[in-house]
Amino acid sequence: MKTRSHKILDHPILGYFILFVFAIIFMNLGTTIDHMIARFIPGYSTELVTPAGTTTTAIGIGAAIGSLVAILIYMLWFKPDFQDILSGKGFVKALLMMLPALLIHYVGSAVSMITLGTSSVFLALLKATAPGFGEEAMFRILGVSNYMRTTKSEKKIMTIFWLSSIFFGLFHLTNILSGADIAAALVQAVYAIGIGMILGAVYLRTANAWAVILAHMSLDFLEFCRGDLGSTGGIMTGMGIGDWITVAAAIVAAVLALRLVSKDNRPAIMELWNKKWNKEESV
Repeated sequence: MKTRSHKILDHPILGYFILFVFAIIFMNLGTTIDHMIARFIPGYSTELVTPAGTTTTAIGIGAAIGSLVAILIYMLWFKPDFQDILSGKGFVKALLMMLPALLIHYVGSAVSMITLGTSSVFLALLKATAPGFGEEAMFRILGVSNYMRTTKSEKKIMTIFWLSSIFFGLFHLTNILSGADIAAALVQAVYAIGIGMILGAVYLRTANAWAVILAHMSLDFLEFCRGDLGSTGGIMTGMGIGDWITVAAAIVAAVLALRLVSKDNRPAIMELWNKKWNKEESV
């Protein structure tokens, strides 16, 4: 079955950034729920001191709900051409692909909690849903799948792999505007590129959205369990021993990612996404 034309979204790069904005809009709409939740749960909101003044933010499960709505709207928009990406198929395989990097990262988070103290586990879980659902919708689930809808060349797979990974990393530099230490923010951006690479590679290899959402959520959950990041909403004010271990995890993640999207694996990636988009023929 031939897929329908969707005009602007048919341009793979422009479509990626349009869907990025689309996901941000719904994520921000969801924060309305978060501000309501903050009225009843102490500590749910975070007060940040920025160059522009002091601001209070609340982001968590509401933002996650908004992001999930964006994913569902995206799937409905492309129905019936697009097969479900919220199924469980490939979930275990995807987690195993990420497991070495995840385990090292968990160790780094544990070291940070030991050296810097802990915060509320309950609040950390609620807050971690926002980046888990929101950032995956913004940087990978929507834009990457739309890119694979239009591309016909195995070589071009690497374009979206690098775009989504590097953009994900550089986007974390915006934390500087929220009061993050500049040096720490730069390291965090490089770290995020490595993490973005493994998440992007696994999503390309499995097309399983739940795996990357939950993996991302698990990383942020443990980081929010830290005493320092729990109180700042994830804004880094310095680098500790645990942080350097998570940087090592990102390096391992980058190496694994490059193997997952190596030239030998690209035919399988193309075949998978051709099936997801019900294309007439595989390339």
